Amino acid sequence: MVIHCKDGNIINESVKQKDIVEAVKEELIGTVKEWNPKESDLMVFSTQNEAQVSAPLTKETLELLKPFSPTRQGDKVVFNMPIYVISYKIEHLSENEFRDRAVVIIAPYINEELKSQLESWSVELTAKAQ
Repeated sequence: MVIHCKDGNIINESVKQKDIVEAVKEELIGTVKEWNPKESDLMVFSTQNEAQVSAPLTKETLELLKPFSPTRQGDKVVFNMPIYVISYKIEHLSENEFRDRAVVIIAPYINEELKSQLESWSVELTAKAQ
């Protein structure tokens, strides 16, 4: 799953049927074309975020989760989901404070519940602080 977000708005999203590492590389190449090195740094980082989905799961969803070692915790299934973030429009607010104004989020597509969570996170990440 790939989510492009700028200034608190989702610009584009898609589900890619390919290896996540290849999807990250492909998105990075496209992002470099949009990046202005005179205005901002370009950063790519990966993280493992704890994610949870409601049980019971379909066989298809369980198959998608197997590589992430899911565990059952009550009425939830918990696992560590790899998430890659390409940040290419970083605003310097102060010496130690920054805001990502434009990002590309790449993560495995599991289901609509997690897709919605990632969409919300990308909007929060790029939204202007009140």
